[in-house]
Amino acid sequence: MNFLLAFLRAFRIPNLVMVWVTMYLPYWYILRPAILKGGGIPLLTAEVFNLIGAATVITTLAGYVLNDWFDREIDLINKPGRVFWGKYLSPGIALLFYAALVTSVHVMAVFIDQALNPGNHWPLWLFPGVSFLLFLYAWKLKCTPVAGNLLVSFLCALVPVITLLPEGRARLITGFNAPELMESAESLVWIYGFFAFIFNYLREQVKDLEDFSGDAACGCNTLAVIKGRDFAKKPAVITGVLVTALTGVLIKYWAETAAPNWQIQAGAATLLLPAAIVTVLLAFARTSAHYAHASALIKIIMFSGTILLIRF
Repeated sequence: MNFLLAFLRAFRIPNLVMVWVTMYLPYWYILRPAILKGGGIPLLTAEVFNLIGAATVITTLAGYVLNDWFDREIDLINKPGRVFWGKYLSPGIALLFYAALVTSVHVMAVFIDQALNPGNHWPLWLFPGVSFLLFLYAWKLKCTPVAGNLLVSFLCALVPVITLLPEGRARLITGFNAPELMESAESLVWIYGFFAFIFNYLREQVKDLEDFSGDAACGCNTLAVIKGRDFAKKPAVITGVLVTALTGVLIKYWAETAAPNWQIQAGAATLLLPAAIVTVLLAFARTSAHYAHASALIKIIMFSGTILLIRF
């Protein structure tokens, strides 16, 4: 049982599901319907979309495995009950598994590129590029004051935006036939990306505060380690205030554009209220448990937002 729990935690199964959902919903419920309604012909089939989604999820998993390999000593302090590599399986196997994952993604990128032919060959540079950035993060940037947090947040924002790349021609044709429809759909996909960026950035800030003890002991120079927790809380609270304000603007926009009442109420209950609670919790947090509670609330907000951002 302990092995199974450690395995599930190490592989971040809920996070991987969220990656898939963050690609699936914007494409199948926003972008593709707009293309069809505007007279365009989508390029992606279900099979090719699934291949792109699988490559994205596997790339994310490879990043988790490599990050855990680099963080073995830190995790023994911060999360001893969640350590997998080095406790149940050797660190060497982690590296072999990481190499197999990255290799499989590169092979999948070739198949995706061939399936989209003719195209601009974006899979051949996107997936290797993201794999390299995740390696750079795990190797160096994770233990930096801001750069690592920004990089992870940018890569999270990229997930829904990927669906725009293969449909460039279809979006162009639809833009001629129904410009307002296409502009609205594309804007909503970008909003998904921005939503992913800002909330992941807040979560990364909170994680640095939560993991302060292990990071400090192992020389991982996050902002909290360099300047102290009290100082590092300030930018996190500012981000929380920004997130709360933007969420309020979003709900106000829904109300002014005749969104269903249940969507407005759900947004207030699962987006705005938790965002405000996270901000207050961060302002008065004193222990790692407080930051863990804030991190859990952010996950709830991210899941709810992924569903509610679809315009019902």
